[in-house]
Amino acid sequence: MADLTSTRSPRVAEVRKLHDRRHRAERGAFVVEGPQAVSAAVGHRVDDLYVAHDSVERFSDLIAQAHAVGAQVHTASEAVLAAMTETRQPQGIVAVCPLITVSMATALTEATHRALRCVVVLDRANDPGNAGTVIRTADALGVGAVILTEGSVDPHNGKVVRSTAGSIFHVPIASDVPVREAIEAVTKAGFLLVAADATGSVHLGTMGAEAVLNGPVAWVIGNEAHGVHDDLRAAAQETVSIPMSGGAESLNMAAAAAICLYATRVAQHPGE
Repeated sequence: MADLTSTRSPRVAEVRKLHDRRHRAERGAFVVEGPQAVSAAVGHRVDDLYVAHDSVERFSDLIAQAHAVGAQVHTASEAVLAAMTETRQPQGIVAVCPLITVSMATALTEATHRALRCVVVLDRANDPGNAGTVIRTADALGVGAVILTEGSVDPHNGKVVRSTAGSIFHVPIASDVPVREAIEAVTKAGFLLVAADATGSVHLGTMGAEAVLNGPVAWVIGNEAHGVHDDLRAAAQETVSIPMSGGAESLNMAAAAAICLYATRVAQHPGE
């Protein structure tokens, strides 16, 4: 294992650059921090693994797995790891991985192997914490794929990756997809396009909503500030609202998605 002790090392500088979207695209790689996310990454693919000197024994299993998949493993000082990462405490382990996004066609093909006949379309999701939380929720509920339209945050953004807690490696994700392309692809693949909207004609939790959700469905969750894109709203075959009785005017993207996706799971797998 190579040892890194200088924060001025060219390798450290190169890893640090991966926090920039343009550089990630050029390199085809991104940074993953912390044991939970790195553990998920190793099961997918890792190019380089960086482990703090005093954490080598603690992460011996992850090191062995990384070696097994052909990753280069490096030891490093805590100062070096801190220089590589966005967080103050990367918990002793950092990985550099190839970008995980796939094409729309691949995402929809892979979606057929998941527990739910459901995909989620995030429309202009520009908050990284919300986008990452939706990806994590989609993974937990067995959603087939997550599609981010043009104008959305890069799913390889550090805050998105941390918010997914490793789920970014478990769910097919297509990003920067033009709205018209998303509409055409999901409908051609046989999904009912359903927009979550406060003025929706169908109320979640009713028999009408269950009838909508018990078949293949593509949920469209809009940006909090602007709602669902006009083209997506016009193309939606159904609009569904979440009943609310409190004082809040709306839910954020992550909360709305969690409720809609859970309702879909209940409709498609009643009694489970």
